[in-house]
Amino acid sequence: MSAAGAPLGEVHLADARSTADSVAHVGPRGTAPLRQRLGEQVAGLLLTAIRLYEFLPDERLPSEAELCSQLGVNRMAIREGLRWLEDQQYIQMRRGRYGGAYVIATGLDVAVERIRGKAANLAELLEYRRAIEPVASALAATRIGERELGRLERLHAQETQQPPIDRSRMRAVDVAFHKIIVSATRNEYLIAAVKDIRIWIAPGLDLLDPSPERGRMSIECHGRLIQCLRDHDSDGAQAVMQEHIAVTEQAILHVLVAQGLTEEVAPE
Repeated sequence: MSAAGAPLGEVHLADARSTADSVAHVGPRGTAPLRQRLGEQVAGLLLTAIRLYEFLPDERLPSEAELCSQLGVNRMAIREGLRWLEDQQYIQMRRGRYGGAYVIATGLDVAVERIRGKAANLAELLEYRRAIEPVASALAATRIGERELGRLERLHAQETQQPPIDRSRMRAVDVAFHKIIVSATRNEYLIAAVKDIRIWIAPGLDLLDPSPERGRMSIECHGRLIQCLRDHDSDGAQAVMQEHIAVTEQAILHVLVAQGLTEEVAPE
C-alpha cells in the first residue's frame, strides 16, 4: 500500500454512495442508481482507493478475508466487486502461493476507451478543478500549520530525490500533496470537492505519457507552493496552484484532441 494513502479500513461502505459515479463515470453527470448491490459498492470503494493511489500498480489488494473484515460484507460481494475490477482491467487475479488481486498499470489504449464518450464530462471537470483548487490554496495559506508544512516538505523531498522515484509513486505523492493543502483549509466542503476531483480526474491523468518537462514543472510548482504557504501568501498560493493545474489541463486536452476524443478546446 502506498505510504501516501489512507488505509482502506478507514473507508466504509456508506461512502460508496457518494463516490459511486467513479465506477462508471469521470464526473457527476449521469449519476449511478441510488440503490446499489453490495458487490457494486465494493467495486466502487476499491476503485476509489486505486484512483487515489492508495494501492500502486503491481501491489496486491487485501485478501478476500481481509476485505470482508474491513468492509463488513460477505465473500460473494467481495468476489463480485473484484470480478468487475478485473473485467475493467484495473486488477489482475493471480493464482498460486503469491496469488491475489494485483493492481495493473493502465495502458494508453485502455485509458482512451475509458474516456470515449465522456470527454465532455472530463473537460467540465477540468474547469471545475480550475475553479476550486486555486481558491482552496489561497484559503490554506491563511490557516496552514507547521505540522502540515513539514509533511509537504517531506513529500517534496521524495519527488526531488535522486535517483527519482517511479511514475506511480510520483502520482501517489502528488495526490497526498494536494490532499494536505486542501485539508489545511479546515473546510469539509472543499476537502470533499478536491477528493472527488482526484477520483474523477484519474482517467484523464492515465492518458498522459511520462514527460520529464511536465514533471519538472510540477515539482517546481510544488516547491513554490510550499514557500507561498509558509509565507501565508494567499495571492501567491492561488496563482501558483492555477499555473500548476493549468499544465496538467493543457496536457490532457491535447491528448483528447490527438486521440480524436473531442474537438479542440482552448481553456480560458
